[in-house]
Amino acid sequence: MDTNTGHELNTIWDEAKNHIEQGDYDKAIEIYKYVLLRYGDNDIAVEYANAYLGDIYLTLRKLDLAENHIRKAIDRRPDKPNYHYLLGFTYSIQRQWDKAIAAFEVAVDKDPNNGEYLRGLGWAIHCAGDKAKGLAYLHRAIDLAPTNMNILTDLAVAYLSALQFDKARKYAETALQIDANSSLARNVLDNINNFQRDIGRFSERQ
Repeated sequence: MDTNTGHELNTIWDEAKNHIEQGDYDKAIEIYKYVLLRYGDNDIAVEYANAYLGDIYLTLRKLDLAENHIRKAIDRRPDKPNYHYLLGFTYSIQRQWDKAIAAFEVAVDKDPNNGEYLRGLGWAIHCAGDKAKGLAYLHRAIDLAPTNMNILTDLAVAYLSALQFDKARKYAETALQIDANSSLARNVLDNINNFQRDIGRFSERQ
């Protein structure tokens, strides 16, 4: 890649990033598609443009498009764990747990100390039915990233599903201590309290 090409691409990446930060995803998509056309013979540009497109489409929940572009990024750089994580996340949203597990396992294999990758794997395994193994991965994740809101709320929901209210509440409250404005953590804690109250009322009627 010559100096002029590198400078032009850096300018393009910055422009696209600004559009994303402003929530103008359509403009960012246009830019990345332009990169694929203009720099189709540049492996690095094609890799990054596909990865960014996959991430945007994942955000927009256009999951077929997300999977398509993430896979193209993986084809260029199969050694990058983040791409496999994004693919696993795409499958998780669709509740395709076996595919999600396979993708997350690749990410974790390549970066075993990444709490977010372990969270994705643990949550997929838990949802696939192996709750004990899923919880083990989630606990490994929280040990590595103790302030990760996603891990804390996943643990809270996992323990709620097992009716272990005290543990569920502990993780939800820890999340709120970290970010008192988190609507996700607040909703999880409200669900824990409401579910425990409903269970108590049901027991009283028996």
